[in-house]
Amino acid sequence: MNKAMLKSLLDRVKDILLKPRETWETIATEETTVNTLLSEYLLPLAAVPAIASFLGMWLIGIWITLGRLFRLSMTRSLLNALLGYILMIGGIWLVGKIIAFLAPRFGSEKDERKAFQVAVYGYTPYLAAGIFHLVPRLDAIVIIGGLYSFYQVYLGLPIVMKTPKEKALPYVISVMVIIVLIYIVIGAVSSLIFSPVHV
Repeated sequence: MNKAMLKSLLDRVKDILLKPRETWETIATEETTVNTLLSEYLLPLAAVPAIASFLGMWLIGIWITLGRLFRLSMTRSLLNALLGYILMIGGIWLVGKIIAFLAPRFGSEKDERKAFQVAVYGYTPYLAAGIFHLVPRLDAIVIIGGLYSFYQVYLGLPIVMKTPKEKALPYVISVMVIIVLIYIVIGAVSSLIFSPVHV
């Protein structure tokens, strides 16, 4: 990733976090491609929680109930991070497909590119907050990032998908329920590889 692309990515992250409504209005007018969103935004940004998780689990460990510290081996930490990275990207792609699939049912434009924009940019706070996986005791900040991502989807989906006002809330709720279900499945799959070693 060159410096211009990195600056563009960081500027978009900052704008989504600090001035979301204006940023979603801008996103709605952008002519981008799914491949560009994937290669220049999602893949590098999704690497943040993956790398932080790898380092956090390997070097620091994970606090489990009763204040016990567990640490994964380097190999298991790397495998867990890679699996999380793949599942995160796959999950966001699937959310984009579902947003597009549901669009006509809520009087919205069925546009996969725009649906993918909502999915990718909506997850920005959660992915950015993933840096706090470096310090497992700060995982609560990642949860806050996830909640802010829900708000971003709530804000951006009707703007980008051109949803009629009266159908916006049911559309957003439907998408959010599906997002929760997807990430319950992802969490379950990820946990299969998690086998902590007591330090």
